[in-house]
Amino acid sequence: MNAFRLALTGTGHWRLSAASLTAALGLLAAACAPAAAPPATSAPAAAKPAAAPTTAPAGAAPTTAPAAKPAASGASGAVSVAMVGNPQMKTLEQLKGDFESSHPGITLNLLVLPENQIRDKVTTDISTNAGQFDLVTIGMYEVPLWAKNKWIDEVGTTLQQDANYDFNDLIPSIRAGLESDGKLYAAPFYGESSALMYRKDMFQKAGLEMPDKPTWDQVAGFAQKLHSPPNQFGICLRGLPGWGEQLAPLDTVINTYGGRWFDESWKAQLDSPESAAAINFYVNTLKTAGEPGSTQAGFTECETLMVQGKVGMWYDATSGADLVFDPKQNPSAANMGMAYAPTKEKPYSGWLWAWAFAMESNSKNKPAAYEFIKWATSKDYVNLVAQKSGWGAVPSGARKSTYDQAGYKDYAKGFAAVTLDSIQNADPAHPTVKPVPYTGVQFVQIPEFQDLGTRVSQEFAAAIAGQQSADDAIKKANDYANQVAKQGGYQK
Repeated sequence: MNAFRLALTGTGHWRLSAASLTAALGLLAAACAPAAAPPATSAPAAAKPAAAPTTAPAGAAPTTAPAAKPAASGASGAVSVAMVGNPQMKTLEQLKGDFESSHPGITLNLLVLPENQIRDKVTTDISTNAGQFDLVTIGMYEVPLWAKNKWIDEVGTTLQQDANYDFNDLIPSIRAGLESDGKLYAAPFYGESSALMYRKDMFQKAGLEMPDKPTWDQVAGFAQKLHSPPNQFGICLRGLPGWGEQLAPLDTVINTYGGRWFDESWKAQLDSPESAAAINFYVNTLKTAGEPGSTQAGFTECETLMVQGKVGMWYDATSGADLVFDPKQNPSAANMGMAYAPTKEKPYSGWLWAWAFAMESNSKNKPAAYEFIKWATSKDYVNLVAQKSGWGAVPSGARKSTYDQAGYKDYAKGFAAVTLDSIQNADPAHPTVKPVPYTGVQFVQIPEFQDLGTRVSQEFAAAIAGQQSADDAIKKANDYANQVAKQGGYQK
């Protein structure tokens, strides 16, 4: 096996090399690969961009921050936390002093990096037992796999023992997605599904009307009518390669078309008529009515184009609404609308994901780390963020009580109902029309999927860029999937 190699990037962060990531994923696959289908749990999604949080409330926020509560446990010492660099985490980083002042004796060491970089760093740390971090942000893809390998601790028992935490306030579907064998292994910070955001003024000007639950055929028609380059583009869809980038929305299209990654015998089905139709649809929509340079566009780039008024529609994570509906960050916020994730054969097609704090099993300071988890994922923290940074900065999608707050209801009236309903109705155990042997809406919950998904997405990106036909990309992708199923022992 190749030795792990780290290289210092131009931004001064340590970044895992491609060879190192391959080695880390090899360890992960070898340690976690099951001999049969993995147990049913839940699914991920895409990250929010590393943008600055809001600086003023958009709706009524608490007039004073919640009273600081000293650490009752007597915990002390340093806590090392690795976090994905999304806006919600950037806000948390700014509130580091609030935690330390209310928990004297505990010091936070926060590492905040973009999603791909933090995934590399955390995967290497956990798979080699390096013990660099006490807490890491992971999601529904990793939790069951890492829990099975005893790389992370069960945290639900400790959280339930704290009466102030209100464990039952966690949204059930989000909580279930972070469990293994009925036990919680990561505390949700924020959760999301997927939905279609659009510009109501552009629709009105074009004489179009968006239904609450559009079909993909309707969306394609809207995109063609709204497409007027070089200043306006019909729709933004992720084309950037990556299992958590391009494949997240594309997999939901495959699912609702009746396609699937594998059949019950683990034979690849990306070349089935249903899957092939969905992939061709996605590729052709991007080529004829999508954003320019789409193979370089992920969540962040699409969100930016929407805020800039360059696209009529954007299908992506519901967490994106927190920015595009915020008048402090989007001058056209009043013109924003949101509909359910488009469908074809399945009534709900949205994904399910949460960024959550997991405790590494070899954490050096678990008592203090638990104090941080309780603080960062509490109801009091939601109110603290609302008071200091505005409702657009709160970590939504994790707690039911957030959606009962008068201030949040007012701020999020254009998207909260769709978001919560989509989160509650996402079905990672039954993601597509036909039966599947795996769990996950926008991923296949096997260790090998990180590498498989990235390879497949690179082929689809080449088709989007016109470097090969969609059918050629599908054939290669299907061959990759069959190879993984055979080598992993899933396909008999």
